[in-house]
Amino acid sequence: MTDDLGRRSARPIIVAIAGGSATGKSTLARALAAELAELRPVILGQDRYFRDFMEFPPEKRAEVATANHADALHWSAFHAALDALRAGGTIVEPVAGTRPFQRGDSPRTLGPAGLVLIEGLFALWDEHSRAVADLRLYTEIDDDERVLRRIYRDVTERGGTVEKIVAWYRRDVKPNYPTFTAATRRYADLIVPTDRPNATAIRALADAIRALAPEAERTASRLDN
Repeated sequence: MTDDLGRRSARPIIVAIAGGSATGKSTLARALAAELAELRPVILGQDRYFRDFMEFPPEKRAEVATANHADALHWSAFHAALDALRAGGTIVEPVAGTRPFQRGDSPRTLGPAGLVLIEGLFALWDEHSRAVADLRLYTEIDDDERVLRRIYRDVTERGGTVEKIVAWYRRDVKPNYPTFTAATRRYADLIVPTDRPNATAIRALADAIRALAPEAERTASRLDN
């Protein structure tokens, strides 16, 4: 990326945040964005790129729809957005073919950014996200607490019933979480416990991310060559 005078300027810092559902990935991303406002942060949430599965008839769609298998994401759209932000550009969400677009969410423009926070179940499963990330985080809490948080969230915030949540957990979460999320813990640079709010940890992570600016430039140069 170059400025108006043709000189090379720094790429955004890229931070990938993975972890199980209801472990606080979004909360961590928002907290880091607030702490690092001077870097013009953008949160690139993978949930915004879940496929709508509209290519299937309604009766088949109910069988194949997933939010916990890697097939859930519209990967070409997500990678295009990530690469545009990484190059210093802007993106518009939602994208055609995704659930937010299908339900009619209002368009919004994101970027340009000095910090891109990739947040989602597959942030470390995806090889491209791992390759461009300057820092890889994995949010973690006790499995029982994670499940209880999810049930509470889906009932109180999303109007779900316990019966439907349990059925979804058995069909989609339980078989896919070990492979597409939990197994990616090994790629993390840091494991972030999220069993309680921790302002000290947020400040420490923010300082570490600020220090990554020179490394982000060197990494970008290697990836471009």
